[in-house]
Amino acid sequence: MKSKVLIFGGTTEGRELAELLDRAMIPHAVSVATEYGEEIEENAGEKNLFVGRRNASEMADIMRDGGFGIVVDATHPFATGASEEIRKASKEAGVKYLRLSRDTASGSEYGEDVFGVLDLDEAAGKLMEIGGSVLVLTGSKELKNLTSKLGSNINIYARVLPNEDSLQKCKEAGLSGRQIIAMQGPFSKQMNIALIEETGVDAILTKESGQKGGFAEKLQAAKECGIKTIVIRNPESVSENSDGKSMSEIIREIEKETGALVRTITVAGMGPGDEKLFTVDIRRAIQGADIIFGAATVTAAFRELTGTKTPTKDIYRGEEILEFLDEHTEYMRPLVIYSGDISLCSGAIKATEVFEKAGYRVERIPGISSVTLFAERLRIDLQNCSILSAHGKDANVTGHAMKNERLIALTSGYKHALEIADKLPENMKVVLGYELGSKDEELIVVRDYDEQKDTQSEKNAGVVKDYTGRCLLYIENPEAYTNSVYPAIGDNEFIRGKVPMTKEEIRSFSIRKLGLTVESILYDIGAGTGSVSIEAALVHPDIKVYSIEKKPEAIELLNKNRRKFHADNMEIIEGTAPDAMDGLPAPTHAFIGGSSGNMKEIIEKVRALNEEAKIVINCLTPQTLSEVMDIVATYENITPEITQISATRFKKAGSYDLPDAQNPVYIISF
Repeated sequence: MKSKVLIFGGTTEGRELAELLDRAMIPHAVSVATEYGEEIEENAGEKNLFVGRRNASEMADIMRDGGFGIVVDATHPFATGASEEIRKASKEAGVKYLRLSRDTASGSEYGEDVFGVLDLDEAAGKLMEIGGSVLVLTGSKELKNLTSKLGSNINIYARVLPNEDSLQKCKEAGLSGRQIIAMQGPFSKQMNIALIEETGVDAILTKESGQKGGFAEKLQAAKECGIKTIVIRNPESVSENSDGKSMSEIIREIEKETGALVRTITVAGMGPGDEKLFTVDIRRAIQGADIIFGAATVTAAFRELTGTKTPTKDIYRGEEILEFLDEHTEYMRPLVIYSGDISLCSGAIKATEVFEKAGYRVERIPGISSVTLFAERLRIDLQNCSILSAHGKDANVTGHAMKNERLIALTSGYKHALEIADKLPENMKVVLGYELGSKDEELIVVRDYDEQKDTQSEKNAGVVKDYTGRCLLYIENPEAYTNSVYPAIGDNEFIRGKVPMTKEEIRSFSIRKLGLTVESILYDIGAGTGSVSIEAALVHPDIKVYSIEKKPEAIELLNKNRRKFHADNMEIIEGTAPDAMDGLPAPTHAFIGGSSGNMKEIIEKVRALNEEAKIVINCLTPQTLSEVMDIVATYENITPEITQISATRFKKAGSYDLPDAQNPVYIISF
């Protein structure tokens, strides 16, 4: 059973830790001192809360009664009194105490006109020395003490939280009207500058609160406004006896105690490769990472662009990254970088699955994709454009282009892009986007509507023959919306010869009985001219068809028809089934139009490869039907469906329509 964790929070890091525990399904609760803290936590999604100020004895009761095994003190670094009470309570209840300290800037980094002090007394003395007016950014708790020390010598403005408790403390300190600025942070540098200019103060007083408290933004604003800054140092940063731990150390301790993984891995897309196209989120992730993973080309480009000193490792596969992190536990904030947008990157998608399966929380940051840039350069609307990745994998780009008016295809490079373009029908417009978003960016019109198909011409190939960078293809098909949704190819459209062909009435019904799905793998056994193969392949571009045929004259017709109909998802296998099926991917469907006397062996082989495969068989004779039924009878779990179709077409003969009956065909499906 996992140990329950009690977080004394009210801080940003406390909420971050609670979120990590929630994702890791570690039972926990959060204790806050005020109703305002309760509101913030509830807005952050926290459901398990203790609200109110308590002494050590009362805290110990909560720890014991709640069955908590770990206490994390994530209170503000200046809440030293509260931390002392939490320590006492943890010791009294016999619970493990962990102090989550905040990483704050050191006094040596402050620079000119920034003065570090140890406490409020020293801060008041420095303000008296400076004179004029001050903007107090230390909260409301010590306001009364500060005003009593400064008296009427210094005009005070205070920025406090917008709650009744803070406003009451301002009143008790003698502040009123425009002296009180009630606002909820975080505050940007620009917001701080505006407030300084509005109040016209000579100095600001702040605490060394670190990044979580917007400390850097306060220092930058004061510097740009040319005023002085007094900083009350973080008590933990100046103490020699601090037992505080970083977030990564706290997480490691909780993992050790609970046996759960709560660490986070960030998976991010760096965009097309130009630093100016980095998103705000990716810049933040870079700053927060303690190690960066990625393919060698990506990390090299990344180091060159950013000049980062963060360690990098040329690994991008999820399993290898996990293996490295298991051996190097000092890294707690890993960042995995992929080029482009991770939603279009199979490597990022697979790595995410691996990390999540291992129990990691995965933060995903999409980058600006080259697809987005391509659409912008072409001035096209992405909502009316399909996207297909052919990068590093087999994809039927031609098939998708035939079904979509506009298509953007990700390719494996320039040569691959031209190979794809060369297979496309002549009526399509093709534009190549080379190294989009970089200094080498080019748009190359490979073919336009008013040009002949000429992808290998000197005009086009000569221009880019030495290109080795990343390429996308934009394909525009003006006839996509006029094409039939279902292929429904007439018999007279096929290149025939003397090879037998499954007629369109039988073909249509047989394909319907197959029930093909988007990712079907179909064996067309005894493919003949390829009428079934072609029509099945054109149902959807992601269907894969293997046309198995032994006759040389039929193989020639299969090749001709495949080229004519641009059925790139159809592969011709020369040989006799079932031997010709060796080495092929397991079928989901099989159509048997001719068996060469091997019907039993073919059915056995198909079912051996995939027992769930749907099989449809065409039989012309009762003898073949009888043979098939005898074979099927040997399988207990098969109930075949049998349909006989007898189609009659009519031919025009003068003023008469004469019937032309076709041979009846038995269609068996199981």
